[in-house]
Amino acid sequence: MSLLCNAIWLVTSVYIPIGYLIGGIILFPLLPFIYPIIGYCFLPFGREIVSTKYLKQFKDYEKSNDKDLDDASGLIRFLANIVWVVTFGWFLALLHIVAGILNVLLIWTIVAIPNIMAHFRMVPVAFMPFGRKVISKELAKKLRDIRAEKDLKDIIG
Repeated sequence: MSLLCNAIWLVTSVYIPIGYLIGGIILFPLLPFIYPIIGYCFLPFGREIVSTKYLKQFKDYEKSNDKDLDDASGLIRFLANIVWVVTFGWFLALLHIVAGILNVLLIWTIVAIPNIMAHFRMVPVAFMPFGRKVISKELAKKLRDIRAEKDLKDIIG
């Protein structure tokens, strides 16, 4: 299913990841940090984006060797997000909204529904991409299960 959805995404929304790539190239110091988001925009299905704050809630979470702004202070991530929003973030968020609406109006088939939802899920990421990680759907499901068990233990006592 992910393969079919990714193929439809590439056919109908290829300009979106190209916009992220252009933004990353123009703001070249941020390119290594935005690169995982660019990869996610090319093939979004089968993966999820979560915040690093969410990942840090789990004891088994270890920092990877990926280039990321996780090690940087919150101020640096904040400034990087501000620069991104002022330059490209607002435009890319608008592109996601327009693409989602166009998919609703022009491609009103059942196979376009995941594509539409993916566009609307990407709007907050387009605004603030730094401080987020791309993980697999399976890992995201395991993390939700662990979180649910922890919440259940807190409720039961």
